[in-house]
Amino acid sequence: MEFIRNERDEEIKVVFSGSYEDTEAIRTLVIPEGIEEIGENAFRGFLHLEEIELPSSLKKISACAFAECKSLRRVIMKMGVEEILDEAFSSCSSLTEISVPDSCKRLGEGCFEACASLSRVKLSESLVMIGASAFAFCFNLCEVTVPDSCVLVEFCAFSGCFSLEGVKLSANMSLIDESTFEGCRSLKYVDMPTKLVKIGRRAFKGCSSLASIILPIGTQVIGFDAFADCSSLTRIALPKEMRELEDEDIFSGCDSLSDISFGGTKERWELLTRGRALTVQRSDLSVITPRISFMNLE
Repeated sequence: MEFIRNERDEEIKVVFSGSYEDTEAIRTLVIPEGIEEIGENAFRGFLHLEEIELPSSLKKISACAFAECKSLRRVIMKMGVEEILDEAFSSCSSLTEISVPDSCKRLGEGCFEACASLSRVKLSESLVMIGASAFAFCFNLCEVTVPDSCVLVEFCAFSGCFSLEGVKLSANMSLIDESTFEGCRSLKYVDMPTKLVKIGRRAFKGCSSLASIILPIGTQVIGFDAFADCSSLTRIALPKEMRELEDEDIFSGCDSLSDISFGGTKERWELLTRGRALTVQRSDLSVITPRISFMNLE
């Protein structure tokens, strides 16, 4: 244990790299009260560590603090933690569940990336942002609820989560970023944000279990390849507020797509598609033309 000082020259207790040694004797570790930060790389690569209990005084878990702790199965975090930074728990391949306390406002890039055994996650009700690739390649993660406090989920946050079946997104997100759910081949349902404006490139690419999508009123932009290779998608509803389809191949590889419902008029649809028929190239390279129905909600 060492000490650093902040700008007000106050002591902050920090666990630095080298404060503890990775030995067979240390399998369960209780960090004492008074510690406010786990420093960068503090426990990185500790192969014997199986369980850790963090104190209520802790505010910050720094980058790579527990990265590559291959035997780490359980982490007890208490109210007080405000941020978990980049790759803090990345590649902790034995970690099965995590509960992020409601004091936490930020999850950094890749903070739980490649935690292959992680199946259950409870996110903080005060969370404001989830960093890029935060849960990417968590192969056993089944469900996620992003709390309404969250306004930003960055690109690739859940990409490659092969077992993810259901997602409830924050009502206050205006963007589903690039590749957020790319490769989530088991994803069957998504509770979309009510304030959604844009779906980024490849956001749902390869979500081959998605059967239908209803985009909320106010959605304006769908990015390149956003729904490509969603081979089970049979129908999608687009609101009249839609202003831009970034390319003609948004639904490339959507082999089952037969119906597109548009909230506006035929005239507005023709403006959106620049007067061209929307076709879908299937995975076998054949081309189909989905039926377009107009709701005329002007």
